[in-house]
Amino acid sequence: MKATVFLVTLLAFSAQAAFASGHTGNSSDPLDTRIYKNGLWFGAGVNWTDVDPDGGDDDNAFGGNVRVGWQFLNYFGVNAAYKNLGGYDFGGPGGVGDNADVYGFTVGANAGYPITQRVGIIGGIGYFDFDIDGIGGDSDENGLYVSGGVATQIGRIIIQPELVWYDADDADVYGFELNFFWKTEIGNN
Repeated sequence: MKATVFLVTLLAFSAQAAFASGHTGNSSDPLDTRIYKNGLWFGAGVNWTDVDPDGGDDDNAFGGNVRVGWQFLNYFGVNAAYKNLGGYDFGGPGGVGDNADVYGFTVGANAGYPITQRVGIIGGIGYFDFDIDGIGGDSDENGLYVSGGVATQIGRIIIQPELVWYDADDADVYGFELNFFWKTEIGNN
């Protein structure tokens, strides 16, 4: 399953780059790009997350997220998101399943750099705080996350597939997100 997700991610990144490379805009300078101009943005997306708890069975699920951010410098910004990572069945002793729903918030900083006029690489680091409902009651998990991917801008819409790794205490947690953002530019024509 992990090999399939890796292959799908690689194909999505390749297709996105190929699609966006055909749009050159008005300038031949790749740094004269609109994708990283200052502005406020709102977005939503879908995510696939794999959770491999210590001493339990690996499981994955689909979920969604909503986000808001502010690009205050051309290549740097901040963001906040509510994420629902989905529902999981980790198995348990004697075949009795330990089911859990995982959801919560992230806040972080992001950076990007243009490769072409409409395609750039992105990265982020931040803090997550997730509630876990169902494993022996309710619990929470918090820590750092790291993300990276590519971004393409078509009009005012930014399409951004990225990989995310969460530094959880009792599990290996990583995911793939496909996010869509609408951006307002501040002080840029």
